[in-house]
Amino acid sequence: MQDQEFPHIYTVSALTREIRQRLETGFPLVWVSGEISNLRQPSSGHYYFTLKDEGAQLRTVFFKGNHIHLRFKPQEGGQVLCRGRLTVYEPRGEYQLILDYLEPLGWGALAQAFEALKARLQAEGLFAAEQKQPLPFLPRRLALVTSPTGAVVRDFLRLLRQRFADVEVLIYPVKVQGPAAAGEIAAALDDLGRYPEIDAIVLARGGGSLEDLWPFNEEIVARAIHRCPVPVVSAVGHEVDYTIADFVADLRASTPSAAVELVVPDKAELQRRLARLETALRLGWRRRLEAARRHLQMTSRLLPDLRRVLTDLRLKVDEKAETLARRTARRLEGRRQQTRLAHSRLVLLSPRKSVTLARQKVEQAGLTLGQRWHLKIKEQRRHLDYFQSHLQQLSPLAILDRGYAVALKLPEGTIIRDARQAPVGSAVRVRVARGRMDCEVREVGEF
Repeated sequence: MQDQEFPHIYTVSALTREIRQRLETGFPLVWVSGEISNLRQPSSGHYYFTLKDEGAQLRTVFFKGNHIHLRFKPQEGGQVLCRGRLTVYEPRGEYQLILDYLEPLGWGALAQAFEALKARLQAEGLFAAEQKQPLPFLPRRLALVTSPTGAVVRDFLRLLRQRFADVEVLIYPVKVQGPAAAGEIAAALDDLGRYPEIDAIVLARGGGSLEDLWPFNEEIVARAIHRCPVPVVSAVGHEVDYTIADFVADLRASTPSAAVELVVPDKAELQRRLARLETALRLGWRRRLEAARRHLQMTSRLLPDLRRVLTDLRLKVDEKAETLARRTARRLEGRRQQTRLAHSRLVLLSPRKSVTLARQKVEQAGLTLGQRWHLKIKEQRRHLDYFQSHLQQLSPLAILDRGYAVALKLPEGTIIRDARQAPVGSAVRVRVARGRMDCEVREVGEF
C-alpha cells in the first residue's frame, strides 16, 4: 500500500539513461534500409541525416572515422542499406542510429553475384598463374579499349609520349558503362585478337561505383579476356577497385596511368641502362686486353734466343758430319785391308783359276762396295743438305740476304724497333748481309 502511494520517481536524466541502456542492450547491431533525407556534413567531417520510409524516420550519424574508406558519397534522396547500433542522445532525449557501414541499396545483391561468378571462374582455372601470358619487354603497338570521350585516353597518351613516344596506339572505342558495355568490350577483345601485330591490349576505365564498373564483372567479358591470344592488361577503376576482369587478365594495373608504366618501359631509363652496360663492356674488354698483353710479354720472355738455338744446331750438324766422315773412312780402310789380305792369299795359293775367280770376286766386291759407298754418301749428303737448308731458313742472316737490315743504337748496341729510340744526331750502326755501316741520324719521321 505504501509502494502504491509512493511510486519510484525518475529524474529526466535517469529515465533517459535507463532507456538508452535498455535500447543499446536490446538492439546491439541492426541493419536498416531507407531513404537519406536532410543530409549535412559539417566541418568535423561527420555525416548527419534522417533515414526514412513511408511511415517513419530515424536520426542517423555516420562518424568520419567509420566512413573515411567509403567508396561512395551519400547523396540526398539515395536509397541505402545501413548497419549500426541504436542509442539515445540524452541532451535532446532522441534515439538515433550510429552507423559503422553504409552502401547503396542493391549493392548486396551485386556483391553476391560478384563473389559467385568469381568462385565459379576460379574453379574453372581462369585465374590460374599458368594461364597468364607474359607481356613483351618493348611492345611496338598497343591497343587501348576504352571510352573515347573520357579522360583515360588523354592521360594514357600523354604518359605514353613521356615514357616511349615511338610506341603506336590503336584506340578501340567501346562503351564502359551501361547494359550494352559488356557485349561491346567482349567483341572488341575478339576483334583485336585477330588484328595483326598487336603486342598487348589495355582494357581501361576510370573510377566509379560498383554499378558503374559492373560491365567488367560480366562473364562474357571474363571469357573474352581468357580466350584472347594477345596479352590483356586490366586497368579498371582506382587502386581499391577490383573486378572480375582484373583476376582473369594477364596483368592488373591499379589505374590506367599505372598500366602505361607496367606495359611500356621508360625510354630515358633504357638509354641510361644501355650507356652503363656499354661502359661496363668497354672496361671489361680493356681489362682483358691488358691481361692478354701482360701474358704475351711474360710468354715472350720465356721463348729461347733464336741465335743461340741456331748456333747449337750448327755445331751439332758439324759434329755429326765429322763423325760420319770418320766412320766412313774407317770402314773404307777396313775394306781395303780385307782386299789386300785376300789378294795376298790369292798370290800365295797361286792357282790361276782360283786367282781368276778370286779376282772376279774381289772386283765384284769392290764394285758392290763402291756402289754401296756412293749410295751411302748420297744419303748422308741428302741429310746434310736437309739440315743445312733448314739452318739457312732459320738463320737471321737469311733475312738480311733478302734486303733487310738490323739497326743498333750506339754505343749501347741495343736493337732499334721504334724510330723514337734514335733521335736526330744519334749514332746508329746498320748491319746488312755482308758488312756493317756506322751512321748518324739526320731526320726522324713516320712511314
